[in-house]
Amino acid sequence: MTTMPARLRPLLALVLAGALALAGCADSSTVETDPGGTGAGGGGGEAATAFGFQPLEPGAVTVTALEQGDIDLAVLFSTVGAIAANDWVVLDDDRGLQGSENITPLVRTEAVDEAAAEVLDQVSAALTTEGITELNQRVDGDKEDPAVVARDFLEAEGLLEVADPQGSGPLTVGSANFTESTIVAHMYAEALRAHGYDVTVEANLGSREQVTYPSLVSGELDIVPEYLQSLLAFLDPEAESVSPEGGVERIEALLAEGLTLLEPSEAQDQNALVVTRETAEQYDLQAVSDLLEVSEPLVLGGPPECPERPLCLPGYEEVYGLRFDG
Repeated sequence: MTTMPARLRPLLALVLAGALALAGCADSSTVETDPGGTGAGGGGGEAATAFGFQPLEPGAVTVTALEQGDIDLAVLFSTVGAIAANDWVVLDDDRGLQGSENITPLVRTEAVDEAAAEVLDQVSAALTTEGITELNQRVDGDKEDPAVVARDFLEAEGLLEVADPQGSGPLTVGSANFTESTIVAHMYAEALRAHGYDVTVEANLGSREQVTYPSLVSGELDIVPEYLQSLLAFLDPEAESVSPEGGVERIEALLAEGLTLLEPSEAQDQNALVVTRETAEQYDLQAVSDLLEVSEPLVLGGPPECPERPLCLPGYEEVYGLRFDG
């Protein structure tokens, strides 16, 4: 075997080092980039794994599915009492998909006079996020009647003590098909009755898209508890997140003729992705963006309208890069 002269060995080492560096660059170009990305405040890639989606009625049905392990994640309202009762984890909306979801009366101006509007504003002024969470738990956890829970709240706030009721005429209050909306609808109704109005409650009617908003437009309903950001997204799917003040102004410009928003309450109830404590620990989940690193096809349970709602599946796909089958 011929021996390489000593003076050529350093040159060969340099050539080999360069070749290895070029090979490394060539290999890296074929490696898939981080599907989740790292950019805060917007999408930075796409999840490697597509999650399943299971349409479920909101509220108790979705809660039960998560309790029983039929789904791995749930779209729930952040004020659902079962979250704290079960020590579940609300994933942080770290890219700001959800906006201000203050509970606000949406009314028909032809039916709701100035005195009735003032009564509804008084109810809104008394509502807090902590308070509505406790009321939800009384209905969902303790199985109390929503109308009784609503009346108890109004009595505690002194909103049923009316010395000289001046209101008159019929009003119909409607609610969506989940606990909180039903409780607040009964609050509106009881407060208005105390002031002399003849009020009917149509509870658990269904979704905004299919029932409550069209029923307001047609005059079948006069008052519905609404949520600012979700209502804005319904009226303008391209709308960005807004504050309560900006949200009311934006919504007023988009509402059907004859509808108006009253004063927003302090109480907020945002859409949230919720997992059990066990699931959070298994996959190291603290924020929604952590789901980008999950390699198993978890199943998300949410309302049937979720695939069309901008703040539900489309929003999680666009803002976070998550993917869903079905």
